[in-house]
Amino acid sequence: MTATRRLPSLGNLMLIGMGVGVAAGILFGESATRASFLGDIFIRLLTLVAVPLVFFNLITALASSAASGGVSRLLLRIGTFFALTTVAAQLIALAVVGLLRPGAGLAPPAGGEPGAGPTATPGFEDFLFTMVPDNAFGVFVDDRVTAVVVLGLMVGFATWGLDPERRADITRFFASGTALLRQLVSGVLWFGPVGVAALAAASVGEYGSSIFGPLGVYIAAVWIADVAIFALYFAALRFLAATSPLSFVRRTATVWTTTVSTCSSLASLGASLNAAEKMGLPRSTYALTLPLGAQFNKDGSSVLLAGIVLFTAQAVGVSFGVGELLVLIALGALFSAAAPGVPNGGLVNQFLLLRAFGLPVEIGVLVAGVYRLVDMPTTTANIMGDLVGTTVVHSKQKEESSVVAS
Repeated sequence: MTATRRLPSLGNLMLIGMGVGVAAGILFGESATRASFLGDIFIRLLTLVAVPLVFFNLITALASSAASGGVSRLLLRIGTFFALTTVAAQLIALAVVGLLRPGAGLAPPAGGEPGAGPTATPGFEDFLFTMVPDNAFGVFVDDRVTAVVVLGLMVGFATWGLDPERRADITRFFASGTALLRQLVSGVLWFGPVGVAALAAASVGEYGSSIFGPLGVYIAAVWIADVAIFALYFAALRFLAATSPLSFVRRTATVWTTTVSTCSSLASLGASLNAAEKMGLPRSTYALTLPLGAQFNKDGSSVLLAGIVLFTAQAVGVSFGVGELLVLIALGALFSAAAPGVPNGGLVNQFLLLRAFGLPVEIGVLVAGVYRLVDMPTTTANIMGDLVGTTVVHSKQKEESSVVAS
């Protein structure tokens, strides 16, 4: 028996690392934040591989599909799943924050009363503009992940117009590149237990009294909302995909330990792709759905956006009617899709959304001080929603194939 086989699994090692990090954060307090550089290295390495992996996966999946009508059905199904869960996530957040009212106990900042009215925010046109790649190399250099996704889709769809021989050559090239990058991800993940321990220690050591009072209630509200979203995911797995939620959690342990520690959907994408393959999901499905979901489907981010607006409105005594809530849901869906899948990537969108409703951004800045504590569960919801959606869609595809075969 080799030494590697005597070691615990990678997922268990990450869990152990997280436990060690939490204990170190409690024991050493703020001094534990000095270890955060190890976690930052882990995030850098994962992000380094994730961007080209997204690009190669998308092209491989589309080129190998050879203009199959199944791709259209796949995109329609996963898009519908993502849209429904995003709206559900915001409704859950509004219900929980509305019930607990964490902002009601928070004194508004000086000059924080609304009155200037809504300010100009990026609209749908701006969102579409940022998606369009303007430089095939620049989008990688600048980490413009949304544009990388669009470029990958463009190249992948372009292969459909090639003759079979050339398309096969391109498929082999990008499939080989995908395999190489996945191997690189596997190597990086073995640094994960150290990175996870460092990030957990830094987080626990940094936050102390911040978790008490109105901010503590807000943090609890976000966690409760995300737990409710996980319950929704588990129901979808059980009733739509005939999959055991407990088995799903066990098989994705590496993923959610990575999301909790890195707070980055993009950095966790490699672990998500690895988990999908080990779960037996077809590459032609997850190579499309997971990269798209990592960039455009962010149920957890939707919770934060809806929650921060209602939290701030409560703090300054503003009530929202049905019309305002519908606008909030629409803008929240747009802004969550536009948020980059990196740590603290949603902060800027939170400020923009507060400005859209004429609410003081000072409270958003206050919440930014504890952002990591709410980013942990929301990033996990972001990436797990993609995996659950992929599992459900694959199950429906299998059912459809069985009906056709019979």
